[in-house]
Amino acid sequence: MIDIKIFHVDHGFCAAIELSNSNTILIDCGAGKNFEPAQYVWHRHCKYLDYLILSAYTEDNLSGFPDLITQSFQHDIPIHFLVFNPSLNPEQISNKKPFPLPLANSLYNPIGNTKTMEIDDLKLTFFWNETSSFGTKYSASLVTFLHYADINVIFPSDLDTSGWQNLLKSYDFRRQLEKVNIFIASNHGEEKGYCKEVFNYCNPEIIIVSNKDNQPLNPMMSKIYSNHGKGSISGISDKKILSTHEDGGIKISKYLDRLRHISTQHKSGLSNYLDSL
Repeated sequence: MIDIKIFHVDHGFCAAIELSNSNTILIDCGAGKNFEPAQYVWHRHCKYLDYLILSAYTEDNLSGFPDLITQSFQHDIPIHFLVFNPSLNPEQISNKKPFPLPLANSLYNPIGNTKTMEIDDLKLTFFWNETSSFGTKYSASLVTFLHYADINVIFPSDLDTSGWQNLLKSYDFRRQLEKVNIFIASNHGEEKGYCKEVFNYCNPEIIIVSNKDNQPLNPMMSKIYSNHGKGSISGISDKKILSTHEDGGIKISKYLDRLRHISTQHKSGLSNYLDSL
């Protein structure tokens, strides 16, 4: 069983991956008035986080990071692996204003030369650009591919066009794109996160947008992304795009041999944590 939850946040991005054996993975630390990553961990009664993946390095994406780390220390909820672009050093994250908290050595376990991590049937594969090759924080975003049964998701974070183009030079990256059937739009679906060449390899069924500051997707980008989606995932009829602005939080589920299913907060009456009310 897996639930992939994309939360409705006011700033940045935040998603969680929950497995039936109580493993929990958090991707980024975006937050808002109705959602905080630390509150989510408390609500789920997590004894630990398997991974905290910090894939974008802006204040919005790290807005819930200090509270999460503080709660981890105060309530003895260890974070087993802190994952980020390994061409960064820990101080470049922990010392970013307003985030002066030191990272404990027990948290720091960068990807290094290992690009793949596995928990039971879940496989995570990571790609990144070297920060020394790019001048923008967006190009340095860590890209995560998730594979579980017939669910294949890409989390490109805030990757910009030049970052996409550089990663596309990699044969392995292109092969991963060919498997993707659920595409999380980069950089809140904004034009600077779009790369047309990506869709020479990637033919997703659905595009998901976590909207910036709860703003609707630009009509031009909505049309562009609609042309790339095929639709047909159980639970959402023929929709090709879902967004947190229109649909609230979004949950992708797979139980045993059942079909992949997507439910949304506004349509399905889910809580802020994307549990059933």
